Amino acid sequence: MNESPLYLSQERLDAERAVLARRIHRLTGALTSAAVTRIDETTDWFRELSADERASVGTMVEASVHSFVDWFGSEQLQTGGVSDLFARAPRNLIGTLALAQTVELVRTIVAVVEDSITQIAGDNRIRQAYLRESLLRYSREVAFAAAEVFASAAESRGAWDARLQDLILDALLTNEPASTIESRASAAGWHIDQPVIALVGPVPQNRVSIESHIEQIRRSANNLKLDALIGVQSTRMILIIGAPTVEQLTTDTLKQFLHHFGAGTVVFGPIVENLRLAHHGLAPALAGFTASPLTPTSERLVNVDDLAAARTLIGDTSALQPLIAQLHEQLRDDVRTTLATYLEQSPTIEGCARTLFIHVNTVRYRLKRVGEVTGLDPLNPTDALTLRLALMLGRKPNGL
Repeated sequence: MNESPLYLSQERLDAERAVLARRIHRLTGALTSAAVTRIDETTDWFRELSADERASVGTMVEASVHSFVDWFGSEQLQTGGVSDLFARAPRNLIGTLALAQTVELVRTIVAVVEDSITQIAGDNRIRQAYLRESLLRYSREVAFAAAEVFASAAESRGAWDARLQDLILDALLTNEPASTIESRASAAGWHIDQPVIALVGPVPQNRVSIESHIEQIRRSANNLKLDALIGVQSTRMILIIGAPTVEQLTTDTLKQFLHHFGAGTVVFGPIVENLRLAHHGLAPALAGFTASPLTPTSERLVNVDDLAAARTLIGDTSALQPLIAQLHEQLRDDVRTTLATYLEQSPTIEGCARTLFIHVNTVRYRLKRVGEVTGLDPLNPTDALTLRLALMLGRKPNGL
């Protein structure tokens, strides 16, 4: 007589299955404890979970054993019922465990049951073979069900992440209270207290590929151990990058993201202390991007400080406030007078010297001093425009 289950009648199979199902059911507690112990001994990720999360895994293990009993005891071994396992599992596990960890969890449970086949089936080879084949089928069906559940969860999580990023970006654009920004950023997994920098540039020409670029930016940032917040508004794309240290937010780092923007100038703002203060870096970058067409340049990446004059011409007079303060607080009156005369009355060193009745070398020394204090060269046309606007606005009676 052949002892393979394949050669048994359906009636005999049903009888054997009923016996095995009852025996497994009686051993549910022992199998659950054995599975949790083995998971603790063989997996690093389980030991890193919190106490509540480990308790949830224990609930998942128990649910898996019950699920196998229910599935194995059904009349036709329906595969559709396997997905019920995830309906019984604690909801927080779907967000805590990765797909590979979930599959490993189920595989461990199946292995524990398989190691107990002799205890469950006794010396009956037919029952042993039947139980072993059923375990193989069950583990395969659970793996497929897990993949489907995690794919659905990933899709939902992706939609939620995109919406959450939009909410954070809106909060930064409107300079909402720090508590609002912090709560939303925490939900998105952002490291709140690390320095950040904002970039603003054109959207990619191919609008269809924008989502692809956004996903690639996030992947690149993750590889560089950086946080990234991306948003698209009309014709501009905004990227806010966070890093553990200021030293990581160099122009070389920023250049690695430039190919994801459309053709044209990408403007970056000042580094700010944390995401709560990101508005103070984002607002200048936005103004700089708007003003960038006024100052054509071949440079792909431009510091917003280099666009102060252009920003002023579009109405952003705050761009020159630091420079105005430098001119009035760090330069002597005679140096400032020499600068004003050179820029506004006598645009040559010799002419400026004649107007002020001073030596040409004195003019050169004073203009050099302006460059040392402000970083701007009065002899450079672009810098000269910036300095002249600062002088003009600095004379405004009630400030800016």
